[in-house]
Amino acid sequence: MYSHVKQFPFLDLKLATRNFRPESLLGEGGFGCVFKGWLEENGTAPVQPGTGLTVAVKTLNLDGLGHKEWLV
Repeated sequence: MYSHVKQFPFLDLKLATRNFRPESLLGEGGFGCVFKGWLEENGTAPVQPGTGLTVAVKTLNLDGLGHKEWLV
């Protein structure tokens, strides 16, 4: 697969995006929704909103585009 892609536990993604709150929603597309989240500067763990590294968390809509397109 992609060796440079870090995988996070779902709980970390929930914490980083404030439980996927509507206020964190950046947009929607054929694959699902994209949420704004925050991680430590080294990218290892979620932090309080507005601190650390700002990231986009992509969710997959199983009825949308395929898995390969989602990975991009």
